[in-house]
Amino acid sequence: MNEILLDNYIKKLTIEHIRNYAINQNIKLINNEDEIILDFIKNNYKKLYTEEYSEDFIKELKNKLCTNTYNKLNELYKEAKEKIRN
Repeated sequence: MNEILLDNYIKKLTIEHIRNYAINQNIKLINNEDEIILDFIKNNYKKLYTEEYSEDFIKELKNKLCTNTYNKLNELYKEAKEKIRN
């Protein structure tokens, strides 16, 4: 059931959702970081949701995002994995 809800949510996820979430998290996205993040989520959300936390999984973003954005995103990913596990 959770996977069906997640699939439907991801299908509807937009650049505006990414931008608004970044603003709420005090992340200043530059250049096309919003597009990079959206693309990464849409292509990898099942692994992000089902696998254990590993920075190696999102390391490909390290060269595509500014350091501050990457570090904040990694921290949010780690926190989300903790919530899912508990």
